[in-house]
Parts: sequence; C-alpha cells; structure tokens
Amino acid sequence: MAEAALYILAGLTLYAGGHHLYTGMVRTSAYPHWQLGGLYLLLAGFALTSGMTFQSPTLETLLPTGKLDISFGLILWTAMVWHVAFRTGYKPLIMLDLITAAWAILLVRNLMAPNSLLYADVTPVERTLLSRETLAFYYTSVSPWWSAVELAMLGSLVFCFYACYRQYRRGQQTLALVTATGLGLLGLVTLHDHLVTTQVIRAEYLAPYGFLLFLLPASLFPLLIRWRQQRAQKKTPPIYNLPYMPDQASFHTDVSQLGAPLKFGTERKHRRPAVAESAAAAFAVNVASSDINKRGAGAARPAPGPTTAVPAEPDEPAAPAINTLLLHTVTDNLIDIAVFATMALNRFKRGDADPQALEALCKKIRTQAIKTRRLTHQLVPPDDETGPDGDTSGDA
Repeated sequence: MAEAALYILAGLTLYAGGHHLYTGMVRTSAYPHWQLGGLYLLLAGFALTSGMTFQSPTLETLLPTGKLDISFGLILWTAMVWHVAFRTGYKPLIMLDLITAAWAILLVRNLMAPNSLLYADVTPVERTLLSRETLAFYYTSVSPWWSAVELAMLGSLVFCFYACYRQYRRGQQTLALVTATGLGLLGLVTLHDHLVTTQVIRAEYLAPYGFLLFLLPASLFPLLIRWRQQRAQKKTPPIYNLPYMPDQASFHTDVSQLGAPLKFGTERKHRRPAVAESAAAAFAVNVASSDINKRGAGAARPAPGPTTAVPAEPDEPAAPAINTLLLHTVTDNLIDIAVFATMALNRFKRGDADPQALEALCKKIRTQAIKTRRLTHQLVPPDDETGPDGDTSGDA
C-alpha cells in the first residue's frame, strides 16, 4: 500500500514538473516556473526510489535503493534552499555556500558509505518459531552521520524561515506567507520523520509527502490569483437609478450619490423653470420698491385728477420658455458621461486598465459631450447672439 501511494505520487509530480517547465517556456512571467518544474522532477525521482526501497525483497537490493533514495533527498533539500533564496530575494552568498557545502559533503559520504547515512550496520537475524518455521529479519542501528543530516535540515529550515521574514518586512506579505506555509508543513513532516528515526513512534517515513506539501502552495498561488481576477472581471457592474435632480446633482457629485431619487410627485410636472423663478422674484422686488417710493412722495405731490393720464407701468418681459424634453435629454447625457467616467476610474482603482475597454469608454464620453454641447445651443433663445457659455463660437 505504501509503495503504491509513492508510485502514484511519482507520476503526479512528474506531470506537475512537465507542466511547470512547459508554462515557463510558453509564458514570459516573473513567476519561477522553471525552478518549480525542476523541484517537481527531483521529487518524482525521490518518490520513485522510496517506493523501490519499500518493495526491495532482499538486503542486496535494499541497500543500493536506500542509498539512491537518500541521495535524491539530499539533492532536493539543497535545491529547496536555493529556490527559497531566489524566491524571497535574500541571497547571502557565504551562507548559501556553507549550506550547499554541508549538503555536498553529506551526499558524498552517503555514496561512499556501505549502508548509506541512515544505518551504521545491518545484521541479519534468524529466529525459529514453535512451528519450526524460520523467520529472518535485519537488526539495524542508526548511523551518527544521520544526526548531521538532521542538523543540516534544521539549519536549512531556519535559513528559509528567516528569508521569508525578511521578504515579509519588505512589504511582500502574500508571497512570504505562501512560502512560509509550505515550509511549515515540511517542518512538521521532518519532525515526524525524526520521531520515527528515534523510534518514538512506529510509522513510515513521509519525507516525499513533506516536499509535496511544500511545493503545492507555490503551485496553487498563481491559479488562485488568476481565478480572483476572472471573478472580478465577470462581476456584474452595479446599475444605478440616475434621475435628473437639480437640487442634488452637481459637477462634483459622485454617481453613487444619485441612486436615490427625490420624491417630487406631481409637483415636478408643474414646477417653474429656474429662469422663470428668478425673473418673478426680481419683478416682485421692483414692484415693492416702486410702491414704497409712491407712498413716500404722496404728501408732496397732488393726486391726479380725473382727467390726468397716469402712465402705465411697462410690462415685465416674460421668461423665455424652455424645452422640457430637450432639457431632460441634456441631463441624461450628462449622467451618461458621469457613469462612463466612473467606470473608467473603477478600472484604474482595481488595476484592470485594459486599453481596449478604456478606449471604448473614452469614445463614449467624447461622443456624449459633443452631443450635449450641441443640444445646449438649442436651449438659447433665438434673439440671444451669444452661446450657452457666453461666447459666439457656435458648435465649432
């Protein structure tokens, strides 16, 4: 069962390594696909040799496959340290050279040792059961060199965690947390294997699965980022209720503040235009002032006789009529301009500055602005020679 799981792991990691290498070739990205592809291929060899070690029937095949398995593990630890150094941007050459030299010494010693770095000696033991059956097994003792291997593992983990800490302090919190999560899972599996070596617990070594847990967060992180970007793009844009409200709307009013319409009811249909209201107020002030002057001068001036002609007061010029339908069209165009400008600003805020989408929004804003400019000229009375802005430029 254990060897079957390791063979499946070898196949999955072999596919993952090829996928990352292919992605690194076809895409120009700053993400370290080449490094992850190489680590996955090393992990595939590590899992394959671990499965062969579990399946070795005799001592003659167990020791060579065990040495090959440990060699893959040592190379994988060295590659992991360099990967974290480049991933976090913390590359002290002296420290990296010392760690690499330590792993290189352990690798050479593992290849030269007759029983690998894990076992000091392997003694075959045979016992005869009551049924006169002979049971053969091997008595092994842990080599002192394995303590050096565990110290190298501890030093590598400490260096990698410190590199993640420096990356976190530089402001790259997300990438540092992703790498630190994989290192934490690898550290837990390493602690489990140490307890197995010291015979505190009776279980199988899980080192290949620990490296898989280290690589998975780094592999799934770009997929998560791409999924979040696609979800943000597919999100339905909010549709606002945008009536014309002259009492609230202004040039600096945000579009989201125009969502709640005022309750004019039926009064809005009979409401006088702003120009007519101002003209009526001015007329009322003039009438009141003329009445006061007449009352003050009544004692000194004789009242007019029946034959005296009283000059009639000139009629106040009526306020120019405004085309209500044309005014609503102008205000709708202004609201459309505000909506398109807000959509463009929202794209800049969330980092989705698609040139084609922004070009389309800017064209819509320009078109609506030109239409509104031409419509405002139709609101000017025919006898007024100046334009709506006080000039005579016309539609040009």
